[in-house]
Amino acid sequence: MIIDLKIRQAAAYGFGVMGMNDGPVYARACVEALPRLCTMIGAPNSRAPENNTATENAVSAVTKILKYNNSCLDNIDKNTLFKENLMFEFFFSVRYNPVIIGQDNANVPNVIKLFTDAFAKSSIEVDSVVGQRMILILRHVQTIPTIFQTCMNVLTNEERQALENALNAKTSPQNYQTGSSNHIMNHHHHHHHVP
Repeated sequence: MIIDLKIRQAAAYGFGVMGMNDGPVYARACVEALPRLCTMIGAPNSRAPENNTATENAVSAVTKILKYNNSCLDNIDKNTLFKENLMFEFFFSVRYNPVIIGQDNANVPNVIKLFTDAFAKSSIEVDSVVGQRMILILRHVQTIPTIFQTCMNVLTNEERQALENALNAKTSPQNYQTGSSNHIMNHHHHHHHVP
């Protein structure tokens, strides 16, 4: 098990390095890695002490892929990514790991772009359970004007239209069980004091 863990740590780190290099070879590898990395992050035992380093590396890798190699996102089967709740699990792990959203929420626009792209290309239906949860996240981001404006700046016209449609869509009450979504981007208000 320890060997497997070390391999996972190294692999996750390696994909993070690859994520920073744009190019067709790296993009293909990143496309294949992204769902696996998200699965790793979303696993029930991902926060166990022995898995923490591997999870941190996976989180960092996904963030780097989203930031530096987002050309690969066009080739991703977003149905797989979203239907299995992988991106949802990834985004919500910010509750435990502020690293994901980056300094001053720098990575949030990349995640929002992924969401709006999925809506724009109809990879995800607005009225599906995952779609509804994504809308709740989008609405939360909308309540923070500075971040929301930054997100708008990186979207294409098509994605902006999809975002507008999603924000105006009706959401069903039963899909509100998304945990503490209001904590997503408020981590800097919660300082942990070490005695």
